[in-house]
Amino acid sequence: SYITKFPTTGKWQEIEIPLQTLYPSFRGKKLDLPNFSEESIEEIAFLIANKSEECFELAIDTIELK
Repeated sequence: SYITKFPTTGKWQEIEIPLQTLYPSFRGKKLDLPNFSEESIEEIAFLIANKSEECFELAIDTIELK
């Protein structure tokens, strides 16, 4: 998996994530591998990984690859 972190405000917002900021990871450990080919993205997933039990809501209007 290739991951990145991004902050949120709790309000509706537009978030842009440059693909070059993603880095390879396996079970939470950063791997020393080259970046992926953006021509072969198969899946996009969101993981809440702050290790805190809390209520949250994730509403997505659009996902675009530019």
